Amino acid sequence: MLSTEMVLHWCAACYILVIAKLEGPAVSQNCALRLLQATLDESLYELAGELVRFLLRSGREYEPSSTESERDSPRFLGYFIFPSSFRKQTQDARSSSFKEPSGHVASVKNILENHASYLMSGKELSNLVAFVKGTQFDLVEYLQRERYGSARLENFASGLEMIGQKLHMGTLQSRLDAEFLLAHMCSVKFEEWIVVLATLLRRSEVLYDLFRHDVRLWTAYSLTIQEHEAFVEFHDLLAELEAKLSSTTNAEGT
Repeated sequence: MLSTEMVLHWCAACYILVIAKLEGPAVSQNCALRLLQATLDESLYELAGELVRFLLRSGREYEPSSTESERDSPRFLGYFIFPSSFRKQTQDARSSSFKEPSGHVASVKNILENHASYLMSGKELSNLVAFVKGTQFDLVEYLQRERYGSARLENFASGLEMIGQKLHMGTLQSRLDAEFLLAHMCSVKFEEWIVVLATLLRRSEVLYDLFRHDVRLWTAYSLTIQEHEAFVEFHDLLAELEAKLSSTTNAEGT
């Protein structure tokens, strides 16, 4: 069941079509940008995604060569009225990306990046995943740029404890969110995050591939897990990794 807040935001999005018709693209784009920020603040990421797609395309929709019938077509109306029927347009939105020179596109990028930084700084990871999926935000590019910024982990111990609390790994959705993030961290070789997420997911094969090439990392990891009472639950994972690494060392020595 839709909440009152969500219904109000969807209604506001539909009114943007009326504003665009009566006031023109500049006014409607400004309203859409303000509504985008509001939807992000309320974690309404599905609607935020529709607004992003509207903003990325609105400039082309209102080019002088566009006819009135084109502007009123179901494809345009579908941004808000029939959002679930237009998921196939996601790839088109990606292809247009944020490389277009128009000012409102730069504003969209800035709003999305600021929200990503807000979520990453607070380690609100489930919301981050929902945000990325809803808006098609380029998480890989963001991680590459923010490796030493908002995405940085202070240290392994505090990171493991905090992220474990935030993700609530006992639920299926949280595990799926962690897998989603792990895949992205692996794509940018973000080692600190890989170790934390692979530990929470008990992905011993991922940890093994890291540690067999880095003895110092393995030693630091092993000591941290053993010395912190909060990590007792990972002692069996540690024993499994130790056995695998010892077996590899023995095999290489023969």
